[in-house]
Amino acid sequence: MGPEAPTDHRAFWGARVEAEARRDEDDPRKRVHTDLLWREIDRAVGAGSRRILDAGAGTGRFSIPLARRGHRVVHLDVSPEMLEFARCAAAGVEGIDLVEGAVEDLSRFPDRAFDVTLCLDSPLSFCPPDRHEAALDGLTRVTRSALVVCVMNRTGACLEDAGSFDLRHFGRLETLPVVYDTGTLRVTPELRRLQPTLVPSWHAFRPAELRALLEARGWRVESLTAPGTLARFGDPALLRSLFDRPPAYAEYLDLAERFDRDPDLLGVGAARAGGLLARAVRASV
Repeated sequence: MGPEAPTDHRAFWGARVEAEARRDEDDPRKRVHTDLLWREIDRAVGAGSRRILDAGAGTGRFSIPLARRGHRVVHLDVSPEMLEFARCAAAGVEGIDLVEGAVEDLSRFPDRAFDVTLCLDSPLSFCPPDRHEAALDGLTRVTRSALVVCVMNRTGACLEDAGSFDLRHFGRLETLPVVYDTGTLRVTPELRRLQPTLVPSWHAFRPAELRALLEARGWRVESLTAPGTLARFGDPALLRSLFDRPPAYAEYLDLAERFDRDPDLLGVGAARAGGLLARAVRASV
């Protein structure tokens, strides 16, 4: 389909700061997804103060609350606009260091510099083409003990569009078979012309693929889940009604966790969010 369209990732994500900051408020399904991620973060962090890297931290959805809890957090993001938003949101919060940088280049950090590393809501999937494995090399290298990675889910990404883009613009399947077979969508100038709002090129992972990549780097996967699967098919208004009823919401999250990690459902995950999550620990210290 021709060469890949050049993309300025910094500009692309910088233009989406406000939308990113409102996601949990605007979409109750995303709120459920975030709360499920928090459960995995809490398991990875454990008790005591930790040195944490939040790689691709965006507006500070996770980094700022972690710093407020007393952890020492490096908030890394490629977008100056995201960093400025996070800087304002973190005013008065101690223990957080905001750093401009890309997930695929962690060379500034020494080996095992962080007790825990987070890479959530798919920055690993949105690395420049063919850089996701190199990025994973860096994430595992700088982490001493626990890693939580949330990426695009390949089958879930196919389900999200289900060929509608192809049929609308080409009258036949064009990009969907490539995504299904390889996990990668390369956004060419032609695709960008057809839909200017397309996100940059991306790679979506299969569960077995993500597990294998981590294990090959000496990590043991303790949890593999497709967060947001149950909520993806829930009525947004009814989901929102749960938020003011903490016991009922906790029961919902308990079932959602069980449902979302069911091996038969690991290929689904949340729509428009990181639909595949692995929590892993270093197999040998």
